[in-house]
Amino acid sequence: MNASRSRRGQAAMEYLMTYGWAILIVLAIMGILVYLVKPQKVESCNIATPLQCEPERFSMEAATGNLTVSIANIGSVGYYVSNTTCGPDTYTYSPPLSLPAGGSENVYFNCTNSPYLVKTAVSGRDMFQDTTGNITIKYYPIGDPTFAKTQQLEIVVRYK
Repeated sequence: MNASRSRRGQAAMEYLMTYGWAILIVLAIMGILVYLVKPQKVESCNIATPLQCEPERFSMEAATGNLTVSIANIGSVGYYVSNTTCGPDTYTYSPPLSLPAGGSENVYFNCTNSPYLVKTAVSGRDMFQDTTGNITIKYYPIGDPTFAKTQQLEIVVRYK
């Protein structure tokens, strides 16, 4: 009984000695690939409540810098969006864009002159990244334009 266990142990040791270097090489190559081929950063949009960016529902035209973001109102009060800013550019809604409680709308930002817009397309590179508060949305409760609020958005858009 002990002799058969000993032979199995020797066989396992011979297997590891024979194929150990190949296993180590494969693991090293996998490690290098994981290090070099990083997954692309997902496009992101962040805004404070009661507004919320809808996941995967924003886009930017590379040629013009026009940014469209689907904003959901997760609060219990409806709002009107009066204007949006992106860097030095302001876009005014006339009439204001209605954003009812529980609803969502596509909100437009003109980012043509933003210093954060990348004009040369490179696949996998950020085409727009602004996390400094230069993108804002101004809104007010339906029926009370004197109580206007301004929210900042943090946006990262990546070339595909």
